[in-house]
Amino acid sequence: MYSYIEGKVVEKDLKKNICVVDVNGIGYEITTSEVTLNEIEVYQKIKFYLVEISGGLYSGGLPALYGFLSQEEKEIFLAFKDRLSNVGPKKALEYLDKVKKNITQFKIAITNKNTKILTSLFGFKQSSAEKIIAALSNLELFSKKESLPEGINIDIYTDLVSALVNLGYKEQQVKNVVEKILIEKKIQPKEELTGIQSLIQTALKELSK
Repeated sequence: MYSYIEGKVVEKDLKKNICVVDVNGIGYEITTSEVTLNEIEVYQKIKFYLVEISGGLYSGGLPALYGFLSQEEKEIFLAFKDRLSNVGPKKALEYLDKVKKNITQFKIAITNKNTKILTSLFGFKQSSAEKIIAALSNLELFSKKESLPEGINIDIYTDLVSALVNLGYKEQQVKNVVEKILIEKKIQPKEELTGIQSLIQTALKELSK
């Protein structure tokens, strides 16, 4: 059983969601998500947290290695694969791609059993969102109650973070800025529709400093 691998990326194939990592002259073929492949570069040194999955009919029975950039991503992948019915490794990677840029918001959605975040921010269907929450909410990974500072409306926070991430910013870049703005301006839910564009502009100014 492999836990992790450290080496240099020498090849990647976006069509197959595969990259090859060289470790002391041995090339390990790693299956990973599309988003992850777009984040890494050939010849980049990398550490993958691994999951080994027994091969099926189309792999000749050989095991496959699935790689993740953090232990948290690995655990979320396993949660999707092991806890959701009719979800295999390929579908679990697709689900991980949906949430990996906003993992904090995903955990907030699960711990607070908020289907709106899963549907509006991550694009899950309502039925899938309900199944995901039912299957994952009792896992230890989500046992710590994820919350926001007092006075911040979760829906406005989610919409603003989502908008900034879609503009190309990383989740970790925008979280503190969004929290600061919403606390200072004391935005209420009724102001969400009329104030979101103004909030985006304010956030962009903060991020450019």
